[in-house]
Amino acid sequence: MIRKLLRLLLLSFLSLLTLYILLLSFVSISMGVTNTDRPGFWMPILSGLLVLWLSIYIIRLIVHIVGQSKVK
Repeated sequence: MIRKLLRLLLLSFLSLLTLYILLLSFVSISMGVTNTDRPGFWMPILSGLLVLWLSIYIIRLIVHIVGQSKVK
């Protein structure tokens, strides 16, 4: 019972964290794309893509945790 509750808490925390990271990533990419006339416009695009790549791994972790809970 406690393990289920902790797993649910972990999944909800990871989901909210991933949504926040995705929001930051899309805002960063859109700021870089809209300011292409300024020098260094590529930096927010690059950092947004790297953060997006990080969020993909967090999503894979969430899917792995859900898969492990369904096996038991």
